[in-house]
Amino acid sequence: MRVWPVVAIVVVLGAGIVCWRGTRPGGGEVDVVPPLGAERCGGKCGTERWLVKTLSDADRDRVHLSPVDATVEELVAVTRPRRLPANGRFEPVETTVYRVEGYWGAYDAVRRENDGDLHLVIFGLTNQRLSLIAEIPNPECAGACRSGLGARYAHARAAIEARLAHPTAADKADKPIRIRLTGVGFFDHPHGQVGAAPNNVELHPVLTVEFP
Repeated sequence: MRVWPVVAIVVVLGAGIVCWRGTRPGGGEVDVVPPLGAERCGGKCGTERWLVKTLSDADRDRVHLSPVDATVEELVAVTRPRRLPANGRFEPVETTVYRVEGYWGAYDAVRRENDGDLHLVIFGLTNQRLSLIAEIPNPECAGACRSGLGARYAHARAAIEARLAHPTAADKADKPIRIRLTGVGFFDHPHGQVGAAPNNVELHPVLTVEFP
């Protein structure tokens, strides 16, 4: 199965990375989520599990930003929970930040949902029949704005725009694009998403985008 990139144009806000440091119970530093910002900031965007999707939910302090390496194949094999809390997280998947490398198979800006997220589809390196969705929030949306991670979201979106603006020779030859994403595990409700995994696991929100 050959994976083909779909090219589109995106609008990106300023770039930058914010990183906060904490201490593990046994000692040693770990990246933790920054404090929540102002309760009212940004425009209204998403609805369903929106606070979880933007890392502004009640369980956000249980998420450590130090990433764990995983594959598309491993994540799509995880058992989906029967119930998902509206404003909380299902452990351990939704409290873990994963670093996943795969093929960027589609960039669905035209079909972007009303919440303003950038919708990426990532295919497995070993099995390209398997895919999962990765979403990058709009930092101007409520929740994303309050999370304190808006600069990371903007930086990730800028990386996508830069690759589209300056394609490589391989991109111009329609070769699959290898991509590395770091993002929080998330289970979405199925609603006909393009590229969704069978268990609807996602990386949501995406924190960093790299092209190895």
